[in-house]
Amino acid sequence: MIYINPSKKFTEDYIDLVKVQIDNSIRTWNKKDILLVTNFPYSYEGINSIVVPDDLFCSHRRRASKINVICYMIDNQMIDDICWFHDFDAYQVDIFPENILKDKDAAFTDYGFNTMWNTGSFFFTPKAKDIFELIRQTMNAKLTNEEVALHRLTLRNINNINERYIKLNNTYNLGRMRHNELTFEKADKPIKVFHFHPRMRQLYEEVKPLIPNHLIEIFKKHGY
Repeated sequence: MIYINPSKKFTEDYIDLVKVQIDNSIRTWNKKDILLVTNFPYSYEGINSIVVPDDLFCSHRRRASKINVICYMIDNQMIDDICWFHDFDAYQVDIFPENILKDKDAAFTDYGFNTMWNTGSFFFTPKAKDIFELIRQTMNAKLTNEEVALHRLTLRNINNINERYIKLNNTYNLGRMRHNELTFEKADKPIKVFHFHPRMRQLYEEVKPLIPNHLIEIFKKHGY
């Protein structure tokens, strides 16, 4: 998880979400494998954030800061294995297979209702450094976000990028913002990752019957 903000603190929208994520992650992962990256110190339930420089913030698309941070971490040998990046409102609810990358360097999902990449949840190894560098260069040159940049690269197969990644089923990034029935039908079951914000009450009520009780209890614990 990556959060870079010039204010050097979690905004109100993230204060509780980060705790939800850590509580949920501890159920599945060893604490040493949970990487929370910020540009300020933070600690919760024995998880201490990895503090990175402020200048990794992407001023034209703040959420694209994730790409700057991933490049920085690989450059500084802070990542040495397969990683799962996910947004703070994307929740793992099932175990991932060990061979998820199938000898590729990265794995991405689309939105389920179109072919645009959804970078709210993806997998990669340090070997994908040049892919993320291409994304970074493209999003900065075009002043766009990382999803559009990745789409441009794969559409044109720049540097043979299409041989480097696999496209995962949207079960690894099931958002229920639009075209709900379509995206759920397309997703392999059981769902691996739900992507929604619990403060959106109507959406949360729609998703509730599908998510495990332990996640509902974590939401309740943090006021959702």
